[in-house]
Amino acid sequence: MKADTRISYRAGTYVSMILLILSVWLVYWPALEFGFLIGWDDQWFVTNKYTEGGVTPNNLQAILTNFHYGQYAPINQLYYTGLYSIFGYNTEVFHFGGVMLHTLNVLLTFFFIRTILTKVGVTFCENTTRLVPLGTAMLFAVLPFNVEPVAWVSASKVVLYALFYLLALTTYCRYLSSNEARWYYLSLVFFILSFGAKEQAVTLPLAMLLLDYFWGRHMESKVVWMEKAPFVVLALLFGLVTIDSQGIADGERLFYPVYQRIPLATYTVVEYFTKTILPVNLSYLYPFPFLQGEPVPTYLWLHLAVTLVAVSCLIGYLRIRWLLFALLFFLIHILLVCNFLPLARFSIVADRYAYVSNIGVCFLTTCVFLRWYSNVGSNWRWIPTALYAVYFICLSIYSSQHIQVWHNAYTVKKRLKETIEQRADFNQRKDENKDNNETK
Repeated sequence: MKADTRISYRAGTYVSMILLILSVWLVYWPALEFGFLIGWDDQWFVTNKYTEGGVTPNNLQAILTNFHYGQYAPINQLYYTGLYSIFGYNTEVFHFGGVMLHTLNVLLTFFFIRTILTKVGVTFCENTTRLVPLGTAMLFAVLPFNVEPVAWVSASKVVLYALFYLLALTTYCRYLSSNEARWYYLSLVFFILSFGAKEQAVTLPLAMLLLDYFWGRHMESKVVWMEKAPFVVLALLFGLVTIDSQGIADGERLFYPVYQRIPLATYTVVEYFTKTILPVNLSYLYPFPFLQGEPVPTYLWLHLAVTLVAVSCLIGYLRIRWLLFALLFFLIHILLVCNFLPLARFSIVADRYAYVSNIGVCFLTTCVFLRWYSNVGSNWRWIPTALYAVYFICLSIYSSQHIQVWHNAYTVKKRLKETIEQRADFNQRKDENKDNNETK
């Protein structure tokens, strides 16, 4: 690369980083004035004995070995303990930490996408290597679906796990490009740290195989699979820890039978995908469409049938490498929370669970806009450019409004109450309870 080209490339990188940082902070700066959600999860997960115990041998041992409210997230707890040890319960600092973690994740998304571009066949136009990473990261920066884990202190485990997860993916890409062992071992370290923040990190071996495929490695090679062995073993151990912490193995959590999980899983995946692109009526709680023990509503079976037909019609397009990568990246990282496996929760969808998978959707959206831009005549390119700008602005405005839900426990509970009362079956169940009470 010539000297003037290197300077231009470096300058473009710095400009992109500045734009991304500004995009994050223009949306999230109000969060610095928010408080803890006392009477909500912050009271148990943030302001607890482990946080106040300080950096002592006994407290560190307890953090690393104990489950807390059905969760095992020692790295996240150490994050709280470290902040408290220096700043006390300064809510501004805790929220500043959440926004900073999201900022770092946005920047890592930019570099990760730039690294994989040539491997997934994105060559729409001359400026593809600049526009796709920037466009993907900018959407990820302001995505309303990402507000919950950034603005809610108790959900910091999500942005923290994503930080180490993206570092693991980035260093693994460096390993694939250089074949230097240090990058491989570094990705293994980041994998352990990522799981220590949140259990969703166990999907990393699948993401690594996805990168292997697009790097053109021979998937039948023993080396490829032997490299994954330490990650798979750790993922299995981490999975057992998660099952133990949530009490699933002991039958403490009841869940829907397998035949009902199939339409639930399909419905969940579609909800995550569509709410990322068109974030309508975002909420803390999305109740299950039917209760345990009830039959599956007819519309869910129709939803499953329509989804299968739509997928079968789109199979031919999966030969497009960037489309295949985007969809697989999304599916891999939504796999654990699509409700096919039993989960210790009471909401069919949770905004925070889609944080990493959103990168795949943002990548897909950016590629669609840029492909449209490259295929139209030069006199009409202002149309996709303007629509992308409008889309970005609308997402930013929605996020700026939605973030206010997380101002305090009262605002969250108010939104939760509104969500429950908007359910189609709310008045029906209310009348049934009234009739039952009158009968008694």
